[in-house]
Order: sequence, then C-alpha cells, then structure tokens
Amino acid sequence: MSNANADNAPGQNKTYDIIVNGRPRQVSDHKLTYLQVVQLAYPGETPTDLIVFTVTFSNPHGKDGSMVEGDTQVIKDGTIFNVRKTDKS
Repeated sequence: MSNANADNAPGQNKTYDIIVNGRPRQVSDHKLTYLQVVQLAYPGETPTDLIVFTVTFSNPHGKDGSMVEGDTQVIKDGTIFNVRKTDKS
C-alpha cells in the first residue's frame, strides 16, 4: 500500500518563522537541537573547549528557558532564540 498522499497531509510541509539573535529565520523542523540553533546564529561555528555558546529562548505560546549541548526544543511560530558566544580564555 502506497502512502503517496503523506506529503500532502496537513502540517507535513510546514515551516516555522523564528527569530535568532534579532534576525528572522524560517525552519522546517518542529524541533531544533542546541547545535542547530548555534549554527543558525553563527554559521560554521561549533562549541569547543575554549568557545561556549549560551542559548536562551522565549516562546510566545509556552515556556521560556535555556538550552545546553544535547538539548532539543520544540518550536512554534514566533519562538525567539538569543545565542551568545563566549571565549573562555
């Protein structure tokens, strides 16, 4: 049995409008990892022993909080992420 209509099901191709460091972004994942958020804020950079990224979020339809490496956050339209880069040296 084929599931050819699965791509046309409601919500299957949804995109989410979010804000990362004051810049509008559009993503297709319903959940974002800590590293995905860091990449949206600082493309091509990743945490190291000397560089740490602090990620906080504000969700207009739910809770506010912070993320650490390994975390995943469910997003909704309007979720705001703030990412700060800190050098430990």
